[in-house]
Amino acid sequence: MKTIKIFALIITVFLTSFLSAQPTGYYNGTEGKSGEELKSALNEIISGHTVYSYFFSKEIFKLSDADPNNPNNVIMVYTGRSHPNNDYGNGSNQLNREHVWAKSHGNFDGVQPMNGDVHNLKPVDASVNIDRSNKDFDNGGTQHPEATGCYYTDATWEPRDEVKGDIARIILYMDVRYEGKNGELDLMAVDEVNTYPYPKHGRLSTLLEWNLMDPPDDFERNRNNVIYSFQNNRNPFIDNPHLAELIWSGAQPSAISVANVRQEPVVPQASVPITIFADISSTAGNITDATLYYGYSFQNLTEELDMEGSGSSLYAVIPGQNQNTRVYFRIEAQDGSNTFSTVTYNFYVPRTFTGTLTSIYDIQGQAASSPYAEQVVSTTGVVTANFGTNYFLQDGEGAWNGLFIYDPGRNPSVGDSLILTGTITEYYGKTEMKSITGYYFISANNALPAPVNITCAEADEPYEGVLVRVDNATCTDPNYWANFYMWTVNDGTGDLLIHNTNVFEYEPKEGDAYDITGPLDYDFDEWKIQLRFETDVQSGVDNIPPQVSSLDVITSTVLKLQFSEEVDQASAETLSNYSINNNVVVQQASVHSIVKSQVFLTVSPLEGGDYELTVQNIADLAGNVMPVTVVPFSSTGIYDHVKYTVVNVFPNPSQGLFQMRFSEEMAGNAMLKFYSLTGHKVHSQEINFNEELQINVDVSHLSCGVYFVEIAGDAFASRFKVIIY
Repeated sequence: MKTIKIFALIITVFLTSFLSAQPTGYYNGTEGKSGEELKSALNEIISGHTVYSYFFSKEIFKLSDADPNNPNNVIMVYTGRSHPNNDYGNGSNQLNREHVWAKSHGNFDGVQPMNGDVHNLKPVDASVNIDRSNKDFDNGGTQHPEATGCYYTDATWEPRDEVKGDIARIILYMDVRYEGKNGELDLMAVDEVNTYPYPKHGRLSTLLEWNLMDPPDDFERNRNNVIYSFQNNRNPFIDNPHLAELIWSGAQPSAISVANVRQEPVVPQASVPITIFADISSTAGNITDATLYYGYSFQNLTEELDMEGSGSSLYAVIPGQNQNTRVYFRIEAQDGSNTFSTVTYNFYVPRTFTGTLTSIYDIQGQAASSPYAEQVVSTTGVVTANFGTNYFLQDGEGAWNGLFIYDPGRNPSVGDSLILTGTITEYYGKTEMKSITGYYFISANNALPAPVNITCAEADEPYEGVLVRVDNATCTDPNYWANFYMWTVNDGTGDLLIHNTNVFEYEPKEGDAYDITGPLDYDFDEWKIQLRFETDVQSGVDNIPPQVSSLDVITSTVLKLQFSEEVDQASAETLSNYSINNNVVVQQASVHSIVKSQVFLTVSPLEGGDYELTVQNIADLAGNVMPVTVVPFSSTGIYDHVKYTVVNVFPNPSQGLFQMRFSEEMAGNAMLKFYSLTGHKVHSQEINFNEELQINVDVSHLSCGVYFVEIAGDAFASRFKVIIY
């Protein structure tokens, strides 16, 4: 355990801007290549990016497609209209998120990483999105009545002139990024239209023309930089449109090669010179001149340095710069008959931190509330997780050493060592740092603290923000889409929520056991582990027996038992494993043919009153046997007189707002219950019928999916299916 301390620190560390252009040497390995060879080299550079969910793209758009004149708006791609950045919906003028490479061209709806790749997503007017649909791109057609710069036919869509190159470069990016590796699609830009439903998009020749006629502007470059800060990959055709000519138009690479571009030191420091190295050669003769141009904006490289060295190994020294300075540079070389220039690279000279650090251990204060609440402090640690708008910082191993950081728009990498200055708050019981005024980068690729092994019951205040691990925790509720993307596990000590996040989603199976790692978070009065990447969920050993989750009286002779996991059919259908008091006889037990966690009991008629069902010796699929369990329940005794009624539901599907109209008069109260496809009850409420025999139901808090609905009163019942989208 650390000793509690506050200490002063005067040390040179580094403030990283969240927004950066291509770093030094990003395109190393592409020199001298063309055609498929160049395409393959680019694929190696831009593949394996950090994957965010499709839904999170709305947050990225707030930066990548922001209106330069109004940061609260985004620019719609086809209309060019500025629109509030949070107004998404199906209204004709609301925002939609368009897949520029239509997701039906290869059928990757919901399939990552293609579906959520923000390089392929653009904010668009909802009605225009419908009209563009999944058309290929080409010139010509009828002018669109709203997006007046756009034209369309039954098979093609022509965007306005201002974004023709933007659209072309997105399609070309998708072709290069997705080559059929690691289970991904192999997408191909082709010189044809009507390519649906194949993983193709066209028309390639038109796209290549658009790429040249509409070169990248500041808006598009900013978009590339923002997405790079999230996904850690770039659209190479924005950085260098000529790459498209080398791959698809038969252009030949320059005889001059500028390879292995690099800088020393890798992390610049204020007033310390930066040396830029490169291996420069030509197949057409000797290099006669090599010049490094640098400056302080992308388009203003006014300073010149002659590169020196021997043979092909050349270098130039950029003088030491002030802190908080970004420097842009490119290299131009000549061999007497040819001239070649690299893309424009950049590096950043960070600020120097001098101040007082407070340890995370002290900030947490070994109590529910931080002693530094509402104070501005500086602290340090290693990033253990990043979820786009927030991340976790940890200083050492063990309890009280983790901290949640709310910092939208900045995207440190896992393993980055940072110093942060911000305000400590207690956000509904969670200690966090927000309003970051100082962000200092120390180093990258640091080892993460070892996760602390805890039980589900130990998920509590000491481990808030700390990397933890629970072992052999059995999934008791896999239906994350019905619970705000959270599923439930139990290791025998209690339940714990596991959150499928913006960066990683896991499909659990009820009854399977898992070893789960991630930062422990607290919000909405719940403890949960936040998933970061694939290795956070590993198969464990199931040693938890099944439990009875619920018991419902269906009729006077039928009971439905819901278990916490799939059960062994032989033990679940053994009658001697069930008994009911008050002389009620269990006559038959049947496991549901599809939902293996449900068992239906046929019993002798129930009268009104209270009962107890005793269940024992039921095993799960791993052989764990449940102990004797007594389940109390009640019966009204009138089920034989239940009248089943027809219910008209509209709209269905809906976004969670349903109107239900009944076909005949009913009176009194009733219970309304929503069940997931696996039989888990996810919503219930008491309802009263009005004179119009109509009720309005709001279940918009439920996730998208299919649900079974049951309405039961004293003498009536109805069952039907609804869809929430």
